[in-house]
Amino acid sequence: MSKRVSFFTLVILMMLVGFKANAEDEKSAVYTKYVAEVTSAFLKEVYQEYGFRCGGSGGSMPYDVEKISVSLDANQSATVDQARELVVKLTERFVQIINAHEKIRPFLREYPFPSSRARVMISFSVSKKKINPSSDNEVELVFHAKKRIYYQAHNYDNPFLGKDIKDEPYEEALKIVKTDVAKKETKQPFLLEERTDESELAKKIRELRKSKGFSDGRTG
Repeated sequence: MSKRVSFFTLVILMMLVGFKANAEDEKSAVYTKYVAEVTSAFLKEVYQEYGFRCGGSGGSMPYDVEKISVSLDANQSATVDQARELVVKLTERFVQIINAHEKIRPFLREYPFPSSRARVMISFSVSKKKINPSSDNEVELVFHAKKRIYYQAHNYDNPFLGKDIKDEPYEEALKIVKTDVAKKETKQPFLLEERTDESELAKKIRELRKSKGFSDGRTG
């Protein structure tokens, strides 16, 4: 009798484990679908704006969405400053897209999903032959990991191993990019003001020509 009870108990336990495994599989299928949606939306936007193609995507999702990673191929060269601006801007945009997706929110390890969990890697085109000394500092790969940004150049001695040229905290890089963007934006009003002044000057010239009896070439 006791053997029969033990057998039925074992069967019930196995069924419970099976149900739990099926539930976990269904849950995983749901959030991996949402990860694919946010990743696809990001890659589409990046291709339209920059022309970068996807080199790969993935992440860490043991029982929820812990990390999401994307690799991009850029058919262009880049300095450290250019690589920094690109990887920061794209990471911040990726985070925005992830957090804006309402259906994925319950499955995120934390919400809002931070930049430290959105990994963006960009590969740049570089000459495989050393042209000049500056080639040593031309970025071939930039990636974000462990809250830092790492920059690698092409290793002419060993092409299978990247040459580390710089790394910096992500937050410091973010501040640098924000400062650079702010500087660019402050220059725009002056350009607009100059255009306004030119327009006013042209208007005065037309009025002066009209007063002197000259035609400005306009009809109607």
